[in-house]
Amino acid sequence: MGENTISLDLEREMVVITEKAVTYKTVRRHKVDIPVYILDSPERAKHFLEPLFEKSPIEALYAIALNSSNEFLGFIKISQGTVSRAAVYPRELISILLIESNATGIILAHNHPGGSARPSSEDISLTKRIMKLLEGLEVRLLDHLIYAPGRLGQEGAWVSLSAEGHLS
Repeated sequence: MGENTISLDLEREMVVITEKAVTYKTVRRHKVDIPVYILDSPERAKHFLEPLFEKSPIEALYAIALNSSNEFLGFIKISQGTVSRAAVYPRELISILLIESNATGIILAHNHPGGSARPSSEDISLTKRIMKLLEGLEVRLLDHLIYAPGRLGQEGAWVSLSAEGHLS
């Protein structure tokens, strides 16, 4: 795997974050040179997440777990739906990402495969609901990114709900 190459297993419904965290700590302890992905800006997160969405024909929502230094701990597909909708269960987000990974920060990301990257009122409402839920657990919701694929050779488009002021 090259330094700028990110390989994500899209066939699995879930990446087991505890295995990722244990592997990371074990490898780091032995000072083996492994890439550490720091997702401290919407641009870095977008670059990291694009392989998940660029060819997906259905809407899916992912949560990315980060530690207090914004280092990537793991990710999970929270939901998968149709071309225009995906059901979300915040309980799954809490149990898997927080309990198993000890995340202190989370980035949400989903795609709009059939249209614009502009957030819907449902997207904004869900983001605020999850943000409020996480605040009570002392976990930061750093961003919610929405991706729409490009058409006719154009690049895909991203929208950051944080940059648009929806997380304040």
